[in-house]
Amino acid sequence: MVDEPDDDGSYDVTLRADPTVRGIAGESADAGPAPVASLPAPPTSPHGPRAKRRTTQPPPIVPIGTRYTYGPKLGEGGMGEVVLAFDEHIGREVAVKRILREAPSADDRSRFFREARVQGRLEHPAVVPVHELGVDEAGRPYFVMKRLTGKSMGDVLKSIRAGHTTDVASERRQLLRALVDVCHAIELAHSRGVVHRDLKPANIMLGDFGEVYVLDWGVAHVHEAGPAQTVLGVPSAGSAVVPHGLGDHGTADLVSDDTRTGSILGTPGYMAPEQLAGEPATPAADLYALGCVLFEIIAGEPLHQKTRSAVKAIDGRPSTRRPDAPPELDVVCQRATELDPAARHASARALGDAVQAFLDGDRDVAVRRELAEHHLIQAREAIGRADTSFSLGLTDAKRSLAMREAGRALALDPESGEAALLVTQLMMQPPTHTPPEVEARLAALDVEAAAFQGRLAALAMIGYLGFLPFLLWTGVRDAWLVVAFAAVAVIGGVQVFLLARRTEINALGIYANAAINATLIALVSRIVGPFLVAPTLVMTTLVAYAVHPRLGRIHIIAIVLASGLAIPWLLEVLGVLASTYRFDHGELVLASPAIAFTSLPVQLAFVALLVALIAIVALLSRTLAMRNRDVTRRIELQAWQLRQLVPARS
Repeated sequence: MVDEPDDDGSYDVTLRADPTVRGIAGESADAGPAPVASLPAPPTSPHGPRAKRRTTQPPPIVPIGTRYTYGPKLGEGGMGEVVLAFDEHIGREVAVKRILREAPSADDRSRFFREARVQGRLEHPAVVPVHELGVDEAGRPYFVMKRLTGKSMGDVLKSIRAGHTTDVASERRQLLRALVDVCHAIELAHSRGVVHRDLKPANIMLGDFGEVYVLDWGVAHVHEAGPAQTVLGVPSAGSAVVPHGLGDHGTADLVSDDTRTGSILGTPGYMAPEQLAGEPATPAADLYALGCVLFEIIAGEPLHQKTRSAVKAIDGRPSTRRPDAPPELDVVCQRATELDPAARHASARALGDAVQAFLDGDRDVAVRRELAEHHLIQAREAIGRADTSFSLGLTDAKRSLAMREAGRALALDPESGEAALLVTQLMMQPPTHTPPEVEARLAALDVEAAAFQGRLAALAMIGYLGFLPFLLWTGVRDAWLVVAFAAVAVIGGVQVFLLARRTEINALGIYANAAINATLIALVSRIVGPFLVAPTLVMTTLVAYAVHPRLGRIHIIAIVLASGLAIPWLLEVLGVLASTYRFDHGELVLASPAIAFTSLPVQLAFVALLVALIAIVALLSRTLAMRNRDVTRRIELQAWQLRQLVPARS
């Protein structure tokens, strides 16, 4: 309860433990004598000290058991737990933190009360307000806080790393805005002589309605104050009354042994080097931790590993982990994480103002140009020349580095003609050999084209069967040649169709298909002679293979196909096979052993064959031309876009 203000504007607050404490079900317990707890006075009046009087009879207080109804546990730490409770008087949900041990030691009680009083006196929207402090009937300290709803910044960063966030850029902006609020809260703490010492994403709560809170002030370090100084506005030890139960409320109690200089407390991944070394915890240590948090927001990963013992220099620029990191925040992070505490920002507010300036759209043109020049130097070094002229003999690694650095320079300084020219030259002058990634893409395109041609070839092979009616019409003399012709056409069609369904080009299958085509050509040469249709089939089939760069070695394919024409002819010349032609008084006379040449069917068959061959050659040629045209268009469009980077020099 709070009595009337004293002459100096301060208040006396006294808490007494109630003999009954109601839990969730409302049960009560007998607890014996109730300790009396007194909260310290708020800061002294700015108008100067006044004579202090005390109330001899404090007003009665409301017992804790009749005011709060406990609910489920919200969280638990090494020493205490936080439970949800309902404030029956005001009608609101609150969070009650209390010590887990039934008989806490004096040190435990001291640290617990110290955390509550440090947190309670830092009145800032980003510091969780403390409503009440006391001791229950079992002698366990507790304090009542605002109930928070939301998630920690650490959980949000984990979600981003796991890829569960659709708009990462927007999420990062929200985290940066929250960090600005944290910087202001830490600035207030520093102005009151308090160093948090355990700043990290897990200790930053993001409320469901835009609130931001800095949690866990349990290891905060409070600077010692002399007789004429105050810490958090509290008179130095000796001037405050020490009520029974809560201990001294002056500076000496705030500066407890477990938080004095030399104690190493905090989280290694976010602790400043001097903090790890056990040196005094100054505001600069919090600035280092804030820099680590900023780095993690921008880079997407922590600056340090979780387990960190060595104190050594580390590059604090997020761009070393994420190349598209804003250069302004690169500078901010690097300064905040300097090894030398004096080299860091002057204050938490200065750090927050730098982040806010970035959010407001302020871009440091000079910084960007300086960084652009740095990247240009790196690009020049990669190509091995001091200017932008270079040979085509760059390795893949050097070319990749040069393009990356030149691209960053252009992104930082779009007006840099040198950067634009270098990017254009690198893009327009191809490397001396094809990178593996490009080879893989070309292979995929080749398979796609081969599949298309394979389907077309399968239709052409089956299309040979369309000539069977003409053969039957003109008259069949040797049926086995006609049957063999039809069988080979079917086998060839099926084989090339299956070949086209493969996810890779099979060289053995290609040569097998060429052999089948050669056999078909040999049969045609036996049916109609080696000088009329068979040579046309050889040339048409060879063109179908030649238009694709990976359908076998073209000289081998040509030899195989030509053999389908040459072998039967040689066998006829040698007399092994009956001749399919003769020369009679200056005339070439065909004498097919398989069919009788009847005028109309033969003419119609030759016309149909001619039309089919023309259609196949035209389709293959036009497909090849369209593919080349498409590639040329893509290259020219890319070149045109690149030339727009430097229109004055294109």
